Amino acid sequence: MCGRFVVARSVGEIQTIFEVDEIIGELPGVSYNVAPTQPIAIIVDRAFEKADDGSPIGELSREIHAARWGLVPRWAKSPTEHAPLINGRIESILEKPSFKDSVVRRRCVIPASGYYEWQVAADGSKQPFYITAGTDGMFALAGLYEWWSDPTKDTKDPQRWLLSATTLTKHTAPELAHIHDRNPVLLSPDTFEAWLDPHIVGDEDLLMAVANDSDLVAGEAEFYKVGTEVGKVSNNSANLISPIN
Repeated sequence: MCGRFVVARSVGEIQTIFEVDEIIGELPGVSYNVAPTQPIAIIVDRAFEKADDGSPIGELSREIHAARWGLVPRWAKSPTEHAPLINGRIESILEKPSFKDSVVRRRCVIPASGYYEWQVAADGSKQPFYITAGTDGMFALAGLYEWWSDPTKDTKDPQRWLLSATTLTKHTAPELAHIHDRNPVLLSPDTFEAWLDPHIVGDEDLLMAVANDSDLVAGEAEFYKVGTEVGKVSNNSANLISPIN
């Protein structure tokens, strides 16, 4: 699973790379140790009007929003009712009440320079690896988002609404199998637009196409060992992604 990742680009750079039309609200900045429940940037394609069935009407706007990493289902009593839903298994998300509705039209992209994964040795020791799109690249992680409404706040209070998101994972690509048995679902140029497009209803076919292309992206990823300092959430500097022998 992906439990930590890196965003080594500014919001402005992300906007340019992913051809985003508008930045909504205050976005988190550069971070070398993004952890669960922290704010993350998510990219969505959004229509200003919707039909009764939730389908978009008119042109779409590509936007960046800040969201809590750890999806909160709209039916949850509180954001802390359960452990943060930071990952969803792509093989079973259509069967999970927490995720299946979001698959239909609430899909997002989570931009990341790379992510950390821990390789477990035979003696139980853990070695962190940094898996990256390269110095000049960025991964587009497939994600889902949801809006949760706080019943204790007034309906007109903008703080009533919490936007949250989760990353998706799959069985690992062959090139990364020696590190961990799963990896984030990585969107390719061919699947990026379809994943974001709310005109396209999310179904098994879309999930299969995205999962298959993810292996192609993962096969080109760079990876190397990094220091164990990344295991502490309070550590956050560029030194965390420096390779070690």
